[in-house]
Amino acid sequence: MKNRLSTFWQMSMMIFSIMVFIISISYVFQFFITRVWIIDYEKDSVKNTLEQIESFFYYHSIENADYLKFFEFNDADFWIYDSDRNMLISTDDIPNAVLYGKLPTKKMNYVHKVDGEEKVILNTPLYLNGKSYYVYIEKEVEIYQDFLDTLIPMLIVFIIMILVISLLSGMFVSRKFVNRLKFLKVTMENVKEKGISNRVEILNRNDEFYKIGIVFNSMMDELEKLFNQQKQFVHDASHELRTPLTILKGHLQMLNRWGKNDPETLDKSLKIASEELERLIKLVNDLLNLNKMETHSSFKVDEYIDVNQVIEEVIYGFDILSEDIEFNFDKTNNIYLKILREHLKQLVIIFVDNAIKYCDKDKKFINIRSYEENNRIYISIKDNGIGIKKEHILKVTDKFYRVDESRKYNNSFGIGLSIAAQLVKLYQGELEIISEFGLFTEVIVSFKK
Repeated sequence: MKNRLSTFWQMSMMIFSIMVFIISISYVFQFFITRVWIIDYEKDSVKNTLEQIESFFYYHSIENADYLKFFEFNDADFWIYDSDRNMLISTDDIPNAVLYGKLPTKKMNYVHKVDGEEKVILNTPLYLNGKSYYVYIEKEVEIYQDFLDTLIPMLIVFIIMILVISLLSGMFVSRKFVNRLKFLKVTMENVKEKGISNRVEILNRNDEFYKIGIVFNSMMDELEKLFNQQKQFVHDASHELRTPLTILKGHLQMLNRWGKNDPETLDKSLKIASEELERLIKLVNDLLNLNKMETHSSFKVDEYIDVNQVIEEVIYGFDILSEDIEFNFDKTNNIYLKILREHLKQLVIIFVDNAIKYCDKDKKFINIRSYEENNRIYISIKDNGIGIKKEHILKVTDKFYRVDESRKYNNSFGIGLSIAAQLVKLYQGELEIISEFGLFTEVIVSFKK
């Protein structure tokens, strides 16, 4: 049933219950303290009666005991008797505890019920003129009962008032709490109706409720960023796929109409179609690899690989393809890293491939350096290419982002550095790009040892 109630009523009932509990405990504690105080007061009254009796016999003999009846003893009854239970004085009917009980050997002062009434009783030896006697004092605890009789009707009225006030207080606090959350609800409705650009207005950054709004705004910023990236990704992917598909379609239509009868046109069209098909396959593979890496938050391996050996393999692969590339590899001996061999190789290939593609010089110089510093392993790849403007550096790792839209220097899709960035992130590494436009670009990647 509780789960079916709204948050407002759940909070109202919770606050109401807490207040009732606290007030109930408070009243129980007050009654307990009052009872203890009254009983202590009655015990003191009984002890005072005993002191008056002892003081009387200090000045009078036992023969004058009857005169004690005429003293004021605060409504306490008492009996003085000897060891044979002969009464020297009796202010009321003799209790059974005096007639049949054991003779006391020490002072006893306690509370118990006698004939349904709560009483304070003191039963103690009394020494008069060198002889032993006994005194039994009994006093009803009337003040506490009078206190209850007077207070209970008032208490019932107070309890009803407190219950009403507690319920209203709970509803007031709950309403105030729920109203503070409405700003978030309104913003969510605006997001649903008008788009994800709406944000919660933050009036007090130290207020806990507005801190929820801050978290919500931050979440919406991330969501809007991801949404825009996804939108841009779909747009760019569509554009990249459309170009080779359009080329393929055009050549196939041409071959179907008349080109198949012309050997030269047929050969040329098949070559172009094959190249575009390879581009499509590479694009799809890059996208699949990128998506695969983006779904992993980290990647751990148990085996170390020789970093320098992998770099040398990549250099050799590129070196035999072109004579206009000069590599300079400055290496530190015995550098080992926990990473999959194919991942490190792919990483270096992406950086070297970019260095070659984005270079307008007749002679391309690529300086590669591997070293250890501050318990980290670094790989630096620096070229003498066209460089990157500062406003583009932070964006070059975005999917499909290309600094040179004319594609004068490359035939890529703008996915390579995105894959590299995800690979670095996969192994919890760091990627830094330093560049001077028109002079060079240096890519530095580092990992913990």
